[in-house]
Amino acid sequence: MKSLRGRLFAATLAALALTLMLTIGIGAILTRQQVDSTQAAALKAQADAYAIARRQSVSYVNKLLTSGGVTEIINHRSTFASLVPDVNRSSDGETSYQGAKYLYSYRTIPLRGLILLRKASVKSAAWRPFLGDLLLAAAAGAGLAALLSFAIARSIVRPVRRVADASHALAAGETPTPLPEEGASELVSLAEAFNDMAKQLAVSRESERNFLLSVSHELKTPLTAIRGYAEGLSDGAFTADDASRTILVESRRLERLVRDLLDLARMNRHEFSVARESIDLAEVAREAVARHEAAAREFSVSLAAEGEESWVEADHDRMLQVASNLVENALRETPRGGAVTVSAEPRRLVVSDTGPGLDHDDLARAFDRSFLYDKYGRERPVGSGLGLAIVRQLTEAMGGTVSVESAPGDGATFVVTLRPARAPAPEPVAAA
Repeated sequence: MKSLRGRLFAATLAALALTLMLTIGIGAILTRQQVDSTQAAALKAQADAYAIARRQSVSYVNKLLTSGGVTEIINHRSTFASLVPDVNRSSDGETSYQGAKYLYSYRTIPLRGLILLRKASVKSAAWRPFLGDLLLAAAAGAGLAALLSFAIARSIVRPVRRVADASHALAAGETPTPLPEEGASELVSLAEAFNDMAKQLAVSRESERNFLLSVSHELKTPLTAIRGYAEGLSDGAFTADDASRTILVESRRLERLVRDLLDLARMNRHEFSVARESIDLAEVAREAVARHEAAAREFSVSLAAEGEESWVEADHDRMLQVASNLVENALRETPRGGAVTVSAEPRRLVVSDTGPGLDHDDLARAFDRSFLYDKYGRERPVGSGLGLAIVRQLTEAMGGTVSVESAPGDGATFVVTLRPARAPAPEPVAAA
């Protein structure tokens, strides 16, 4: 049998059958012993009764009588010398008479001896009806054992089969329903382990999917900047040096995003890598504005950077991603003729716009993935709904926080707060 249920059924049935056979065998032996004991006791009682009657009514007539399978012999004691151990003492047991084995009960009576003989084969025949009853009980027990074995095998195999079916569904990319945690403790542990594995795998898949969506979203920003400067270079809007410098910077950022994808594939990592360094938020603000100047002109929106040096501990490239996402989101929200400002303040980078703003109830969920897109996507150009979620993810990875202040019709202000850092010491000027 190849199936687990078949093997469990066979093993359980064999164990129960062996136990049943052993029980029947022991029962048969005990029954036979009990029947033998009963037969011997009956023969002994009969001999005692005959001896008492003979003593009370003394008769010296010899006698040989067979009735009901019992042979009664009364004769001189010496004639029983070959049948009993001592002809002058009463005894019970087995003896040989006329070439056959007999049960006997010997009693002494006046000047004579009395013996009752019953064939030993009769003793065996007496317990055979009991053996038939035992065999009938064995057959009923075997049938019950088969049903019990089938039920046990099924109760064990059913949870295992559920785990197997759920595993196939999991391998096919589906999300199986949680397995019921019931049955024996081992089966409960199996169901708990599978449910935990399925939950962790679902989280891992969702994390991987979100990471891929985030990186895919981020790929658009450097590609847009590269294309904008390439077009501006062909139109004569930028010098070759400015265009090549910007294209080189954006290409490096694009390369870093590609490395994130390779990290995910090679190291099974679902998070962005973040460096720790001292960066100037004012420089980040200027770079973000430079990156989106072409888009601001296309939207007819004023875009400006403000603020003095503000040194924080963060990752320069990741912080530029955060600023770029916030600027890109503000440009889409701000109507023509409006303004977007990127300000560097102590420990904070602030991006404000003159767009339509957000409802008060939306502020708590503004950074949830696709929340604003699902709510305003039909009436505003709010992008793919990933940008603000990426902002929160990257900010928290750098040990900071991000918040938003807004009211309907008053625009929105996004504030990124980071750990302070010391400004790097100026390089010493070499002596002339």
